[in-house]
Amino acid sequence: MRTDSFFVIGLFAIGAVGCSRQTDGTKDASADPDRSAAKALLSRAIAYHDPNAVWASSTIRIDWIGTGNDGSERVAVQFTLHPDGSTFELSGRYRGSTLEYRTEGSEWSATVDGESNLDTETLKRMRLDREDGFYWRSYYGFLTGLPMKLSDPGTLIDPEPIDTTFNGERVLALRVTYDPEVGTDSWYFYFDPETAALVGCRFNHDEAANDGEYIVLDGVIESGGVRLPRKRSWYTNKENRFLGADEIRVLELTSGS
Repeated sequence: MRTDSFFVIGLFAIGAVGCSRQTDGTKDASADPDRSAAKALLSRAIAYHDPNAVWASSTIRIDWIGTGNDGSERVAVQFTLHPDGSTFELSGRYRGSTLEYRTEGSEWSATVDGESNLDTETLKRMRLDREDGFYWRSYYGFLTGLPMKLSDPGTLIDPEPIDTTFNGERVLALRVTYDPEVGTDSWYFYFDPETAALVGCRFNHDEAANDGEYIVLDGVIESGGVRLPRKRSWYTNKENRFLGADEIRVLELTSGS
């Protein structure tokens, strides 16, 4: 899960495993929630956010607004995640242009300001040159799917939660790494000790260097029995510098495709 500055640069190469919203049904000792305290905490967190286990079987529509550190609009999109995990639709504004984007299986298509014949500069500016064009599906699929995405194959969770503080509050943290084919960053996910709600996360390319960013989650938005964090505020780890914020304005879940 490579994240060369998740917010600022946005290179989030989850790959095929990370994009999928479904597992292959296999289990090993590390995937058994009864094997470790960390897995038990993750089970509690998923039970809080998705108590009826409907996330992976629902069509999910989200209106998402993102602002920069000065409050100016950065992105304003509506996107839809489908239960097959590969079909994804997005439309809206990004970097001053309109974007229409769709993936289905291993195919993707996009128009920018109504144009489908996109040059290299436009592909780069709109982040359509990343992950072979599947960046947007990966990015929103991961962010909105937490903490459920921590059950995906290739996710390696340290066996013991960490009792620590985050954003001035006591939390329980899970340290997460990934199989090499998925990514190389290390992540910490922070949970409220009482409810097990996800309240923040942090990633590093190099923990010793304290690089990367952290995300403070605030508020809850609910639909169809699912509870997602409403707002995400992004900061650099090293300088504690505010980068910007994202907010879910609308969340709608419907069963099936």
